[in-house]
Amino acid sequence: MGIQDRDFSVLRRRPNLVDIVTPKRPGVQGYRLKAALNFDASFTTILTADIGSGYLDPAALKAGTIDRRTLGTAPGEHVRIVFDPDSFSGGPPTLNDVDHFWLQFFPVDFAGAEGAPGARVLILPHDEMVAAGRVIIRGTAPSGATVANSMRLDFPVRMQNVTIRNNEATGGDVLMLATSEGGPERPIAPQEEYQSFEGAQAGILVRGDGASANFTATMTHYLPL
Repeated sequence: MGIQDRDFSVLRRRPNLVDIVTPKRPGVQGYRLKAALNFDASFTTILTADIGSGYLDPAALKAGTIDRRTLGTAPGEHVRIVFDPDSFSGGPPTLNDVDHFWLQFFPVDFAGAEGAPGARVLILPHDEMVAAGRVIIRGTAPSGATVANSMRLDFPVRMQNVTIRNNEATGGDVLMLATSEGGPERPIAPQEEYQSFEGAQAGILVRGDGASANFTATMTHYLPL
């Protein structure tokens, strides 16, 4: 799998706990996360962590769903972000701890300007993180002329047995699939699917060739927790 560099990593996923680390970056003061219920939806800011203090969910601390004494330390030069999805149940978006959602990273410089967005990253609930069952995502890939215009979707952990189905009607748009930045790409015709048996996959890049394309991806954990 060619996708290697992640904007952030989920250090731990437990009931009412998402524990994230992201590398410190030059010229960046704020480490902003935006969330959506699906990868093709509009992403809305849920928090911005400071380079010095990170983020420890104040609502979860007050409610007692997160206990700072149990968090331990995170290795390396990172900014740490810890929150309970239920703290953002008021929306938008309306997150909850038992359903999957998506996060996207945005750097914020010392003048308060927001930089280019990162990949869309799937966050699974705890039960699905520890299970060996299939994970299913579905949505619409944007239209793009080349692989550079693709939407990057990062999986929460490395996955295997990835199957991609183009849901467009016969005669509709071709879905272009890549597993590394810059390609190569594989076309998937409408009502056809591609099964990957290439071992662990960290994510995919997708676009519609000339128009947007709806697709479904199913997969299983490479190494279930």
